[in-house]
Amino acid sequence: MEMVNVAIPADLYVLIYQSHQEQSAKFIEKTLRDAGGVGMSPSLTKPSSRPGDGTVTGRVWEIADEIKAKKGSASREDVVRACLEEEINMNTASTQFSHWNKEYRE
Repeated sequence: MEMVNVAIPADLYVLIYQSHQEQSAKFIEKTLRDAGGVGMSPSLTKPSSRPGDGTVTGRVWEIADEIKAKKGSASREDVVRACLEEEINMNTASTQFSHWNKEYRE
């Protein structure tokens, strides 16, 4: 595949990196592909496995998102602790954290 270099403002890249850390390049590539409507790699175009809004499992993902936005990353321990404070089952929290982490790690 032929490559083209794209320049983005440094302050924008800093914001992207704060949210996506080492996955920043994949996030930028996926965003550009989505914007262009180009379907390439199945791993970049696979549908999200995110649970629906208003569900207990969806709330675990929201908590993980909130912690990541606040701290720059979300650990299993932080997410499970926050879920327990909302009386979400520890096993549900741990399992859903794994799914959330896989979704945003890839």
